[in-house]
Amino acid sequence: AINQRLTPTQKFTPKDLIAAMKALNVELGLIIDLTYTTRYYEVKDLPKSVQYKKLYTVGLEVPDNATILQFKKWVRKFLWENVGNGK
Repeated sequence: AINQRLTPTQKFTPKDLIAAMKALNVELGLIIDLTYTTRYYEVKDLPKSVQYKKLYTVGLEVPDNATILQFKKWVRKFLWENVGNGK
């Protein structure tokens, strides 16, 4: 399951996410990376069919309105462009 706890030496990579979604028979179409760094995820690890967006978000703080608005904008656009395809 995706919600398992990881030990400090374990990593959950985009490849793990893709594999977990595939196991659930779900096609992943969009990833919005909310980390405030580029060190965790490599876009090259993702299939071309998955859109990747980076939204730098400070941890342990409520995001500001501009950040929330950008997140909503990306989600709405993705949903509008993918109506009916199950992504």
